[in-house]
Amino acid sequence: MRNLKQILLAILVLTFITACDKDENDPKETLEKATISAKWNVNNSSEYESFEFNESGNYIVLKNSTTKSTNDQIILFGTYEIIGNTTIVLSDFGTLTIADVNENSINFTIQLTSDPDNEIIINASKQTQMESTTNTELLCRTWELISINGEDVAGTEDELTVLFSAAGTYFVSYSDGESGLAQWKWKDELETEFLYSWEEEPNWEEEDFVEITELTNSTLKILEKFEDDEDELYVLAPIVNTKSAKINSSVDITEKISKTGLLKK
Repeated sequence: MRNLKQILLAILVLTFITACDKDENDPKETLEKATISAKWNVNNSSEYESFEFNESGNYIVLKNSTTKSTNDQIILFGTYEIIGNTTIVLSDFGTLTIADVNENSINFTIQLTSDPDNEIIINASKQTQMESTTNTELLCRTWELISINGEDVAGTEDELTVLFSAAGTYFVSYSDGESGLAQWKWKDELETEFLYSWEEEPNWEEEDFVEITELTNSTLKILEKFEDDEDELYVLAPIVNTKSAKINSSVDITEKISKTGLLKK
């Protein structure tokens, strides 16, 4: 009987130690898309500026170029997949292993696909996000452009996807890999119009705006008015996990849409 008690005690001790080790190694929160869906500004690296994830399954990594050029930032855009409770695989980029994540910060290591033997440690803080409202939650996802003024864009040079985030990011990616990074904010509390800017430091008093004529879980319609030309009605639909990673300069965006505006710099 005494031996049996000792065996049971040993099992209990081992179970307790295993549970403690698991708690220490796992992130503080369950690793889900909602947990990491934010823009995380990097605190400890001159190479990486930010990592951003959304619940559509897309990521944006903003990194600084190592060459002296006016195009001093590189954008990596693609899809991600969460595996288990500590791993995020970023398409054509690498694997993140989460050490800790909470409401305001995230810590992880990166193993690049191109250099798996080199481990990069990243500490980042969450950027302040817009107030969570119905329209903000509906808009902040990845969309694909379906038509312009009733004309389908599939298979044309106007085919694109655009990502809006509650951190004020919006990112346009064309089917040939060209892209542009911009910023947006609601024009007022009605949340039926929003301002946008291609500038790094917008002057929101002078920036252009567009009108949302329909916003649902399945449809986004945006009307952009031009003083000296025909207005354009963009119809978009939400998409999930459809783009592969691209590497682009933040100012490298080609003449795609017929006018400078929301979808073309």
